[in-house]
Amino acid sequence: MKKYSIPKKSLILVAVLISLLITLSLVSNALQNGYDLFQKALAKERGEGNLEEAISLYQKVVKEATDESLAAKAQLRIGICYEKLGRKEAQKAFQKVIDNYPSQTDTVKVAKEKLSILIKAQTIIKKGDTEFRIRKVWDYARMGGRGNMGRPSPDGRYLLYWDMGSNNVCALEFASKKKHFITKEAVLSASKDPSSKKPIEFHWGGSIWSPDTKKVAYSWLKFKNVFALKDAWDEEGNFKDSFKELRITGFDGSNTRILYSDDNLEEVNPLDWSQDGRHILAALISKDKIRQLVTISVAEGSVRVLKTFDTLTRGDGFEIGELFSPDGRHVVFDSQQENFSNRDIFLLSPDGNYEVALVEHAADDFVLGWTLDEKSLIFASDRTGTASIWVIRVSGGRPYGDPVLIKKDMGSFWPKGFDKKGSFYYAHETMVSDVYIAEIDSKTREILSKPKKASEHFVGSAMHPDWSPDGKYLAYISYPEYEQDALNPKSVIFIRSIDKGKEREIYIELRNIWGTCWSHDGRFILTVGSEKEGREGFYQIDVKTGNFTSILQFNKGDTVGAPVWSRDGKKIFCIYKHPEQKIARIMMFDLASEEKKEIHRDNFQCYYMAGRPFFPQDLVLSPDGQFLAFNVRERETRESILKIIPSFGGEATEVVRWEKGKIIMTADWTPDGKDLLFAESKFQRGYKFNFWKISVEGGEPQKLGLQMDRVYVLRINPDGQRIAFRAGQRIKEIYAMDNFLPVENRKSKGGQK
Repeated sequence: MKKYSIPKKSLILVAVLISLLITLSLVSNALQNGYDLFQKALAKERGEGNLEEAISLYQKVVKEATDESLAAKAQLRIGICYEKLGRKEAQKAFQKVIDNYPSQTDTVKVAKEKLSILIKAQTIIKKGDTEFRIRKVWDYARMGGRGNMGRPSPDGRYLLYWDMGSNNVCALEFASKKKHFITKEAVLSASKDPSSKKPIEFHWGGSIWSPDTKKVAYSWLKFKNVFALKDAWDEEGNFKDSFKELRITGFDGSNTRILYSDDNLEEVNPLDWSQDGRHILAALISKDKIRQLVTISVAEGSVRVLKTFDTLTRGDGFEIGELFSPDGRHVVFDSQQENFSNRDIFLLSPDGNYEVALVEHAADDFVLGWTLDEKSLIFASDRTGTASIWVIRVSGGRPYGDPVLIKKDMGSFWPKGFDKKGSFYYAHETMVSDVYIAEIDSKTREILSKPKKASEHFVGSAMHPDWSPDGKYLAYISYPEYEQDALNPKSVIFIRSIDKGKEREIYIELRNIWGTCWSHDGRFILTVGSEKEGREGFYQIDVKTGNFTSILQFNKGDTVGAPVWSRDGKKIFCIYKHPEQKIARIMMFDLASEEKKEIHRDNFQCYYMAGRPFFPQDLVLSPDGQFLAFNVRERETRESILKIIPSFGGEATEVVRWEKGKIIMTADWTPDGKDLLFAESKFQRGYKFNFWKISVEGGEPQKLGLQMDRVYVLRINPDGQRIAFRAGQRIKEIYAMDNFLPVENRKSKGGQK
């Protein structure tokens, strides 16, 4: 038998090819391992707030990564983590980005900006002064939303807040983590004994400290003939048969007295207490919707009106807004000007006759407080592109010189105030949110697979999933820079191919986009958002080009939910509320005729994100386009209800009513239109949501065997074999920032602001 031999050159070529394949495989694995490690570090930093462990993981990425771009980003994150911790190592970390990765121009640019701020800060902090630091003082997730948090006490020991369980005023002691009841007289239901029947009353509104921390002023809501909390609201969402009082009490609840009361008041909120203890600055809102800024005498309760505003409420999450000047001779306030979207800061004389602009800029500016030397106003502004802290000198009731940047890139924060040492307290919320995909049985709808993240891009910031009409693509939104810029987050729409596993990014020059809805032909995505200086409206985004077109604009102050396209693309449905309306509506907008039609009105609850009001409730159209499904929380019973209504209008039908203490957040139709899948949770810390199925005809709901954290926006693939949903956790914390002001502003003269 003739033997064949392989030529030596061929053997060498095969060996080279095998070696090359092995090398490429190793490189590919190394790249993937480095990327996975980077995502774990991001999860530690943003999701858990464990900065020390995140730094350790980022350092490992820098050491092992073969991709220079990834290594540079990891080194930048190391600097950002150290900056959050208030550590000196931040400067060295940013310098390493500049020195070691000069070709990574975008990352280097960010590092240079941050390094410049740190160097400037060093030049104004003298040797021997206490070092700058940020410290977490409380995890407030267990005490409700940031709006329930009040001011820190002047001595820095306590934080006022509204206790959600009892509806009383409480003070949290930072050191012991104990709560002290300032009030105990809230009545939420009438006594069973008819002879002692008493109308309900409770704390509702703001609360502030006296300059010596010995007293608290707070809002109190009283009812005349309402004996149960479930009966407190009328059909328009107003408190019925009620009035507000402004009260003062001792820290121990003693010597309580009514300072001011008026049957015509809808709101009376204390804003600040003058340094001499003689006056309280307050906001009054009458039942005919007139908002006034007033001072109230602590001794006798007499009122002086300083200014009447066109805007009823602030609605931006920055709860300070109005303050006395340190000498008590003036009042500062921030206000959104008529016909302009930006907010500026003004100074007002005690008699209200003299008003001057302290800070005017195309950006949004918010009052925070006064420096301890009483010479400068501290304010927040997004003029650098992100929310940062600035100071401006004030002399003789006028601005002196230009504002000075003090702390850049504060991220998403909600100010609470200053103590007498100059420490700044603020609330910080991070929503760690990802989009997940799970396989389901097309007939029983039972969950067949463990949910997997749709993508590892921008971990912790994905939301609003929606399937394309053919089920081949999944669109979702990400806000990759929300933590750095809550006032103007950058938006990215991802289009993911389910079969190929590839993603395409569409960067949108719109602010705060909310919701994704594919057109029936799969060419466009509908969303709500606003252009840089424009009003909010509906925008149509071309899936191929990324170009967007405005198709409907709303008036200033309107609140809208995520839009839904009709099957023919000629109409848009959404949850909508005008500023003068208490009850929100489901509206239909005809794009051709420009007709607006009210479909239904119900108790849709409004929330805020980055200062923007929105409706988080789902509004989903049935596969045949004939019905809309939505969820509400009934005001009287506090029960969550899943309803359906004809898309052309008519009576709403209850599909399922969930017991008090539980909440339904999202639902979607099965492809055959016979069932609804929904997610519900108990009102509890963490919000563990369970998935259910129920027939649109009603009956008993069936549990699907899946539980996830905080589920929003559930969507079923048109093939009925997959679901996509947003899930995650909300991290809620209160921080104190010490020694962040220039030395000349930190010299105390005994002031408290």
